[in-house]
Amino acid sequence: MELPSVHQKRDVFLSTRRFRIAPTVHLGGGWSVGGMLEDSRYDKDTIAGAHKNDRHLYLSRLYAEHENGHGAKIRAGRFIFTPFEGNVFDKRVEGVRWRYGDKSVGMTSVFYGRTVAPTGDKRKRGIILGYERNWTKWMGGAFYYDMETELPAVTRAAVRRNPLALHNGIDRQRILELLAGYRFDRYRSLEFEYLHGHARTDLDRYDDKGHGYVATLRLRPSPDVEKAGDYGAWISYYHQPRATYLHHAMDGDPTFFGRAGFRGWGARADIVLVRGVALAVEGFDLRPARPSTPLFMGRTFSGARQRVLGMSLTAYF
Repeated sequence: MELPSVHQKRDVFLSTRRFRIAPTVHLGGGWSVGGMLEDSRYDKDTIAGAHKNDRHLYLSRLYAEHENGHGAKIRAGRFIFTPFEGNVFDKRVEGVRWRYGDKSVGMTSVFYGRTVAPTGDKRKRGIILGYERNWTKWMGGAFYYDMETELPAVTRAAVRRNPLALHNGIDRQRILELLAGYRFDRYRSLEFEYLHGHARTDLDRYDDKGHGYVATLRLRPSPDVEKAGDYGAWISYYHQPRATYLHHAMDGDPTFFGRAGFRGWGARADIVLVRGVALAVEGFDLRPARPSTPLFMGRTFSGARQRVLGMSLTAYF
């Protein structure tokens, strides 16, 4: 990570071991209960420091679901929610989601609730509306997000302690996400997302609108972990001002660029080494989407850069 305007350059090494088991109990009559037990070991983390859930088993997800047999499904509780590819939102949530339709053909969804976070200034509450549609060669859809923090996202005392805190404290965001994609064959596809966002912070009356996009070339879909040698690969280009995303799915750190947002490349490849064991390698090369955005005391994000290389090995059972 490089931030020349404040003479900052640092290398960060993260290493995590994670165990997850996600049981689902089918109760009959269309009812089921699902959840996830998780144990995470943060061996190296020079950014976040101590983790509340480090080195002990905890219940990370728990929800009840009902399907009526006519295409309607309702889920309530704590679960993960990732619309499209997560370029706007990828987060554990607490609330209720209603869906109607078949995901492989077309589906409408409504969610109301809040994100999972330890304090009200980090939790966002609101509504997410979605529609997805698939044809033989084409795909498309739209999502609308209206989310607001339960408490002020940033306080004057926090800014006095750390001037950079102001950059990722957003009180309210409204985002429109539109997707269009084309499948060349059973493996390759091209997807384009258009994003329009409006962000507001009350403390300094920050009010910004941003237009962004993400283009993704998928060379192979995600592999089948039951098939040794199967693989998947994609490459994306991002241009996302800060107003256009809430909680991004990428393993880079877009919040490093604060209100400048980010732009740049990302790529990932997955391969199934043996049945049930998958190796993933990914990388990102990111810069600010708006380099002239004020940082503090006349400084800007000009010249900032973030380069990420990571891998994961996952065994399924």
